[in-house]
Amino acid sequence: MSSNKGNSSRTYTFIRMTIELPLIRKTALSLLLVLAPAFAAAQNGVAPRWEVFGGYSYLRLDSTSFGLANNANLNGWNAAGTFNITLKWSATLDLSGHYGSQLRTFNYMIGPQYTWRRDKSKFFVHGLIGKAQDRVEITVGTKSGFQGVGRAFAGGGGYDWDWSPRFTFRVIQADYINGNSFGKSQNNIRVSTGVVFHFGQIGHHPML
Repeated sequence: MSSNKGNSSRTYTFIRMTIELPLIRKTALSLLLVLAPAFAAAQNGVAPRWEVFGGYSYLRLDSTSFGLANNANLNGWNAAGTFNITLKWSATLDLSGHYGSQLRTFNYMIGPQYTWRRDKSKFFVHGLIGKAQDRVEITVGTKSGFQGVGRAFAGGGGYDWDWSPRFTFRVIQADYINGNSFGKSQNNIRVSTGVVFHFGQIGHHPML
């Protein structure tokens, strides 16, 4: 009796595997056929390996946080070097300096960047972290000039328009920067524009 039950169990297992294995293969093949075009499309396209940006920058500095009467409107520069790891993901190093009659402020930051690329343009967003350095040119007693250094982090993005095979015009880049110099948290807004030089290449053109 037990022998018959064992044979029936093995027969049932064999039949189930005979039915399930082809079904699994068909399901896997169907998924592959569906996903393959999308994966291929994601790999198509080209991008520069390196992008170097430089241009004008405006900073609204939260200078009341460290004792000044009003927030400061500063003019200066913004520069960045971006290494494109894939068509969408990059690592970027961002530097900026801004100047006023009594103030000088610098930010040195690095972080990841994500890009949506189009034929003649791109949108990007990034998150950055690094150091903020502020210097206030005032005299208190016998001491003249005070400097504070602290951590900084930023979040923002921008829009680039292709000008030529080597140059891109950065129409706008806008960032919120939170600094912490002089032991006080600052909420700053930075807006930049300029030119991007790119070289090297990753990716490939889609096959026709």
